[in-house]
Amino acid sequence: MRTVFLTCLVCLLIIFSLAHAGPVGWRTDGTGKYPAAAPPMKWSADANIVWKTPMPSWSNATPIIVGNKLFVCSEPTTLVCVNLADGKIFWTRTNTYFDMLDAAGAAKAKSDNTKAEAISRKIAPLDLSRRRARRQLGKSPKDAELKEKIQNLNKQIRALKAEMKPFTKYRMPKAHKTNGYSSSTPVSDGKHVYVLFGTGVAACYDLAGNRKWIKLIEKPTQGYGHSASPLLVGDKLLVHIIGLFALDAKSGEILWQAKARQCWGSLVHAKIGRTDVVINSSGSVIRISDGEVLTNRLPGLKYNTPIIDSDKAYFIQTKSEVFKLPKDASEKISRRPLWRATLKKDRYYASPVLHQGLVYAVTQGSIFSVIDSKDGSVVYTKNLRLGGKPYPSITLAGKYLYVSSDNGRTVVLKPGREYEEVARNRLETFRSSPVFRGKRLYIRGYKNLWCIGKE
Repeated sequence: MRTVFLTCLVCLLIIFSLAHAGPVGWRTDGTGKYPAAAPPMKWSADANIVWKTPMPSWSNATPIIVGNKLFVCSEPTTLVCVNLADGKIFWTRTNTYFDMLDAAGAAKAKSDNTKAEAISRKIAPLDLSRRRARRQLGKSPKDAELKEKIQNLNKQIRALKAEMKPFTKYRMPKAHKTNGYSSSTPVSDGKHVYVLFGTGVAACYDLAGNRKWIKLIEKPTQGYGHSASPLLVGDKLLVHIIGLFALDAKSGEILWQAKARQCWGSLVHAKIGRTDVVINSSGSVIRISDGEVLTNRLPGLKYNTPIIDSDKAYFIQTKSEVFKLPKDASEKISRRPLWRATLKKDRYYASPVLHQGLVYAVTQGSIFSVIDSKDGSVVYTKNLRLGGKPYPSITLAGKYLYVSSDNGRTVVLKPGREYEEVARNRLETFRSSPVFRGKRLYIRGYKNLWCIGKE
C-alpha cells in the first residue's frame, strides 16, 4: 500500500512540475544549461547508446522534450514526434504550402508551381550567359557589344520574371544546402507544440498530432535561408522572419507586427522591470504586449543568439558587447555597453554559455574563449581542434561543458579559469545542439536521432 501511495505521489509531482514548467524550446529554456543533468561523458556509435532512430531526412533543429515525448524536425517541412523511452516514432506531420489548402487550392498551387518551374528553366541559361558576359565586361569595360548583350539579356530575364510572378505564391524560397528549411527548433507549452519552417509556414499541434492551425506568415528573403526559432511567451507565439510577428498561440491569428532586421539567431525572452520583452539577434528590443519597439539600435549579432542574465544582455562574437537593461520599460535603453571585448576574429555560429561569472564561446575554427562576465577580460583561449565547424551551441550539463562540431566530434570540458579536458567523443554529423534530461543526452544527427546514456 505504501509503495502504491509513493508511486502515485511521484507521478503527481511529475505532472505538477510539467504543468508549472515554462515553455520548452531552443536550447530547452534558451540558456543551454542543464544543471541537474548527469549524462555520460564518453560515448561513440557503439558505446553508451540507449537507442538510435533513423529520421525521415536531415535537419539542424534542436530536439525538445515534453513529458514522455521528444519533438524534432526533418527536411523540408516535417515535424516528428518520438517516444522518449525507446525512440520509436509516434507520428510525423508535414507542413507544406499544400497542407494549408483544400483539395482544389492545392491542385491549383501545384499547377502554378509547375508553370513557374518551366519559366525558371528558361531563365537559368539566360542568367548564366549574363554572368559570363559580366565577367568578360570586367576585363574589357569598353566593349560596346558586351554591354548591348547584357542589356538584351536583362530585358529577357525581366520579361520572364514578370511572366512567372503570378505563379510564385506557393513556390519554395531559396535556402542553402547547409541550412535547409528545418533549422528552427519547435517550442511547446506542455499541451501543444509549435513549429516554424524556412518556407515561412508556422503550425500548431496537440501532443497527439492533431493540427490546430497552420499559416503562411511571410516568406524569408535572407541569404542562406531562415533559422531563427520561435519563442513562446504567455499566450503569444513570437516569430521572426523578415519582420517580427506575435501570433495568438491558440488560433494563429497575427496580433501585431514589428519591424526588425532579418537574422539567423533565435529570439530570447527578457524582462525590463515587470515588462516582458523579446530581444532578437539583430539588436532590437520589443515589448511583447503590443509590439512597441523600445530600441532597434543595439549592435546585434551576425550568426548566433544573445544570452540574458537578469538585467544584462550579452552579444558575444568577435566584437563582443554587454548591455544593461533599464529598471523600467519607460526608461531609454542605453547603447553604451558595460564592457567591450575583442575575441578571435572569425564567425561565431555557436551561441555561448554563461556560468558562474564566465562566458564560454567558440569560433567556427574551434578557437575556444573564456571571458570574465564582470569586465570582459579574456581569461584564456584554446584551440580545441575539433575539425568541421562548431554549429551546435555550447551546453552545460551538470558539472561539465559540451562543445561540439558538425563532424560529430564533442569535447567535454570542466568549466573554470583553467583549461581541463575530460573526454573527446565521436558520432555522426550533426549541427543541432545537444539536449539533456537526467542521465541521458539526445543528439539529432544528420541521419539518426540518438539517445546516449550509461550502458
